[in-house]
Formats: sequence, structure tokens, C-alpha cells
Amino acid sequence: MGMRIFVTLIILVAVAVGIFALVLPRDQLVRLIIFRDFFDGTLPILAFGALVKYLCTCCIKCKDCHDK
Repeated sequence: MGMRIFVTLIILVAVAVGIFALVLPRDQLVRLIIFRDFFDGTLPILAFGALVKYLCTCCIKCKDCHDK
């Protein structure tokens, strides 16, 4: 349940930022550029963490991990 709320929140934020990019005047778009710079730095780190988590976790169907 918590994950669905989180995903919904992220989608709403993404849509809001997209709408703001279309509606806001150019001088106020500087605030959106700050968010872009923040995510340019954090997304590769988050992607690497997600890759490590994916590679280090066992799938549900794997009998070797669940028989132990």
C-alpha cells in the first residue's frame, strides 16, 4: 500500500513539473533547473544502488535460497 502511494506521489510531482515548465515564464524556470541539476547527480547513484540490490537479492522462485 505504501509503495502505491509513493509511486502515485512521484507521478503527480512529475506531471506538475511538466506543467510548470510549459506555463511558467522563463525567469521562473530557474527553479526547475535547480531540480534538474540535483537529479543529474543523484540518479546515477540511485541506479547503481538499485542494480546492486537487484543482483544481490534472490528471486522468489529460487529453491536453493528458500530451502536453506
